[in-house]
Amino acid sequence: MRKKWFVTGTAMLVTMTMLAAGCSNGGSNVNNGGNEGAKPQESTAPVEESIKFPLEKPIELSIFAATDPQVKKDYNEMQMFKQLQEQTNVNVKWTMVSTEQLVEKKNITIASGQLPDAFFGRGVLRDEEVIKLSSQGALIPLEELIEEHAPNLKKVFEQRPEFKKQITAPDGHIYSLPTTVERDFNGIPSALFINKKWLDDLGLAMPTTVDEFYNALKAFKEKDPNGNKKADEIPFSFVFGNNSQNGPNAMAGAFGIPNDDNRDHLYIDNGTVKYAPEQPEYENYVQFMSKLYKEGLMDQEVFTHNLNAYQTKIRSEVPQVGAFFTYSLGSVFGNVQNDYVAVPPLKGANGEQGWLRMPVGFSIGSFAITNSNKNPEITMKWIDSIYEEKQSFQFESGPFGLTSKENADGTIEKLTPPEGVAFGAFKHSEAPGNGAVTIVLQDMVDRYIDAQADEKRTYYNMYDPFAPKEILPSMLMTTEDIETLAPIQLDLGGPNGFYSSNFAQFVMNGFTHADWENYVAQLKKMNIDTYVSIYQKYYDAYKAK
Repeated sequence: MRKKWFVTGTAMLVTMTMLAAGCSNGGSNVNNGGNEGAKPQESTAPVEESIKFPLEKPIELSIFAATDPQVKKDYNEMQMFKQLQEQTNVNVKWTMVSTEQLVEKKNITIASGQLPDAFFGRGVLRDEEVIKLSSQGALIPLEELIEEHAPNLKKVFEQRPEFKKQITAPDGHIYSLPTTVERDFNGIPSALFINKKWLDDLGLAMPTTVDEFYNALKAFKEKDPNGNKKADEIPFSFVFGNNSQNGPNAMAGAFGIPNDDNRDHLYIDNGTVKYAPEQPEYENYVQFMSKLYKEGLMDQEVFTHNLNAYQTKIRSEVPQVGAFFTYSLGSVFGNVQNDYVAVPPLKGANGEQGWLRMPVGFSIGSFAITNSNKNPEITMKWIDSIYEEKQSFQFESGPFGLTSKENADGTIEKLTPPEGVAFGAFKHSEAPGNGAVTIVLQDMVDRYIDAQADEKRTYYNMYDPFAPKEILPSMLMTTEDIETLAPIQLDLGGPNGFYSSNFAQFVMNGFTHADWENYVAQLKKMNIDTYVSIYQKYYDAYKAK
């Protein structure tokens, strides 16, 4: 998913407050630089031509790592890091922090002024932290180190020049390195499923329009399709909120909204950044959802139930839910052998069709070298070793011979974990997995044989032609613009923010056009135009690079 500078709700306020307190400590090593970032310290390492791995004499690096909650081992005990130590003769003293405790532990580390040699892990630093720490001199610029000591990363930038654009700060420097796995099918996070057996039993065709979908839901409610002589059917359900896989945002495409990105609701329309919930077409979308709710065709708990309760309804032994959004059938049921099938994008009243597209996960702040590091050249060469194509794959998905095997034809076959062990725990037993600093490009993804990925790709192929071709990229912003955006996002976003609370009220209670106009006027008072214009400025600059 695109890694934005902001977080929603209270978390944003806590993060910014602690950063300000921690990073402004006058006695800290952090506060010793200007806007150009810190110069790398004089290195004890020889020139690049003499840096050969494994090193003749070992060195030690101290690294602060954000780890996935499924990681149970010290990194130095994992097969992938053991192999890396043998390849490089670089020893690492890890400070491993689960993502559940990351904000607290990281802020304590920053405030102490005793910085590690590097930060490591998918999203270990938020975008605003990269800017804040680099402006104070805590993070060193990396572009020269990349040029001289990172051939694998340079190769990636040649293949994906947009990656380099995304990690370049407004001052022209690179202060952090990215993580991404180009699973293209994850760019279409949600699919709409419907109970095909219910449709067949009721003599209904697969819905192709919004009206036909409404009629199917109405039949599900009134005609007892599960046959238990109880009015217990839930015609349509989803999870409201910041949930790209199980949320209803893709439905907005049938009403003329090109993309309702559930994180920020911003989309690109012929080069112009727009906020979806203030558009006239969005009113029609919300009116339709309100109609479903009022007539009992929508789950009455969509604004209150959590993901676990939602999935329990979907998995009910006696089918209850007629249509729902989720990532894939395999992710909910464990297999695809059931009564549900994916619904193609519905057409609106004027033939509009669209579907939600999200960025394939790209984390800007996944690796950074601090001004405490005495060996920045070796550190860059060390991290570049992980960016080697096959090594990157294994750091994310687990080592060959354990979680997968490489076949003679170049394909990579997913192996079955031991009985009773989930694959997530299996791959995290010998590799950092979801916490890895890694770049896995589409070629490697396409070579991986994975039944769940194959299922998801079928939905991707169905929806991809109807999803927007261009979406907002990750973009680093200046501290000034971050501070301008923060209160606006705080007011708009989050489960109790202005957007969410109004959407819920409109859907549950209904609304008039005058109500909608008042809502849009209030958005203007909340500086929605400033919000959009800042993103427009950075989008224009990104396109011009």
